[in-house]
Order: sequence, then structure tokens, then C-alpha cells
Amino acid sequence: MNFNELALNHTIDLLLKGKDYREVVLNTINTEFLDFAISFFKDIIYAKMHDKSIDFSWYQQYVMNNKDSKDIAILCGTNIKTIFNTYGTSTKEVVLDIAQNNLKYLYEILQNLENNNMADLGINIKITYKDISVNLDLKESLLVINALATKKIALRGSAYSMIGKRIEKPLMLELCNRCGISESHIDATNFKKDKKLEYDREVDFKLYNKDRSKVYRVEVKLMSKGNPESADAVIARDTDIFIAYTIGEQNKQQLKNLNIVYLELKNNSNILLDFKKLCKRLDIPLINHA
Repeated sequence: MNFNELALNHTIDLLLKGKDYREVVLNTINTEFLDFAISFFKDIIYAKMHDKSIDFSWYQQYVMNNKDSKDIAILCGTNIKTIFNTYGTSTKEVVLDIAQNNLKYLYEILQNLENNNMADLGINIKITYKDISVNLDLKESLLVINALATKKIALRGSAYSMIGKRIEKPLMLELCNRCGISESHIDATNFKKDKKLEYDREVDFKLYNKDRSKVYRVEVKLMSKGNPESADAVIARDTDIFIAYTIGEQNKQQLKNLNIVYLELKNNSNILLDFKKLCKRLDIPLINHA
């Protein structure tokens, strides 16, 4: 998933105004999906122009010869994340092995459907470019539909996680900048795992009080309500300040019980003021405030 600088900056601006940022994510998903689909169709046309038969054998070779492991996984009906979660690795060798098995399984399913249950059903995808025209039969059309559907699901599954990881640090830097927090009281170095701690997770951001005698660990999550992982992460990372797009009532109560201050962004028109109050409460100095 590729979020360009413009999309990231727009997302940050929306978040700091308490507005819904998901439209930016959906636009990015749709753009990448359409790019994938058009590229896929162009490859089919290109093969036809070189007198290749567009059948299952061609599709199988097309998948297995693909240089991108992510696309190989998609085209055979799965995705890299699923492969990694299932097998504990997603090396190209593993992906190719799984792709081979998946393609064989897909072909058998399609063959059975065509022979037994779909004799009266016709599906035909026609791809045309200038004077070149390609017609895909039932099995080939279903393979294409399956590949496109898998790609869309994979994009949706990774998009919010990806933008969350990419935006957390610049979001905090922009929030601190707008609220007038001195750079000397910010630790925005690359997030490094603290091997002295029992958990194997990294702290997102750090702020310091006026005399730098106290460090405040900041956790940022573009989470949805009721996401238990987010609350668990806050506890595991020994967080002092929690900033999230939405925070469920149960999580809010849990944060209060743990003396963790929090800031919810969604539908909040006073984000900057609320963050300044939070900083003053923790004795984090603001340039514009004595």
C-alpha cells in the first residue's frame, strides 16, 4: 500500500481537526486496486498480441513467473499476510509452493463447477484494446474475478494498519508543533525496541516535563472502538499519554484507572486546546505559554 506525502499530510490535517480520515484511505485503496486491475488486463492483451492462448496454462505461468511475491499470492487467491500468519514465513519459495497448490485447487473447483452445476451459466469477460480483443471463458473469467476480489480484500486489510504505522510519528510532530512544544522536550527518534522490558513492542513517542526529570511515553493509535489490542498495547508499553482516533467507554475507564491521560480525536473540534491542557497538567512546557 502506497500512501504518498500528499495523502499523509491531508490525513494529518483531517485528524487534527477531528474529522473523518477514512475517505483518504478508501481513495488510496481504490487507486491502487484500479492500477492493479488495469495492469493485469494489459498483460492479458499483451499475451494475446503475441499469439498466446489465454487459458489456464497461460494464467498459471503468468502467476508463477511474476517477480512480486505479493502479486503471486493475490493471483492465486490468497495474500502475503495470510501466508505469513499460517506458515510463519512468506519467502518467495514458500509463496510459489503455496501458489502452485492453490492454483491446482482452484482449477479443480472451477472444473467441477463447470461440469456439474454451471452447465447453463455463461460468464464471459471481453477485454478490448484498439483492434485487439480477448474473450475469457467461464473458468478464466472466474479466475480473473477471484484475483481481483482477493486483491481488493488484501488492500482493505492492510490499508488502515499501514497508514497507522506511517502517520503516528508525523502526526505527533505536527500536533506538538501546532501546540508550541519545544523540540528540546520531544523525543522523536526512530522507534527502537527496549530490550530491558518484558514486552517486545516499541514506544511511539516521548515527551519531557519542564526540567526533563520526567519522561512521558506516548502511544498513538488510529483504532476503532472496542479494539482490545489497543488498550492492551497501552498497558504493555507502560504508556503515560494515549492519543487515538476513537476510544471506547470501557477503554476510557480502564485508562483512567491506570492514571493514563488520553486524547480522543474523532469529532473533537478542540484537539489543540485539549492537548495544551494535557501538557500543562503534566508540566510539559509550551513555548507560547509561561
